[in-house]
Amino acid sequence: MDVWYPVPVKQKDRVSRSDIDRFEAVITRAERQKGFFVGSGYSSDALTEIDGFFRRSHRVIVPLTVREILDEQIAMKLA
Repeated sequence: MDVWYPVPVKQKDRVSRSDIDRFEAVITRAERQKGFFVGSGYSSDALTEIDGFFRRSHRVIVPLTVREILDEQIAMKLA
């Protein structure tokens, strides 16, 4: 099986639309249907572009924050 997902991680205050534009190129070039983007937060333009990319290409970018990931790990450890 050739199933893998690209996952960039940005260590800055907010992921911008230009960050998402570059990631879209990676997903398209690698012929992936889904990717995960990890950042501290997202600008409204970045989130709008993620939605637009899905509408245009039917490819999914899942925006995750570090806090969401840590909260999920903590919840799994407590279960």
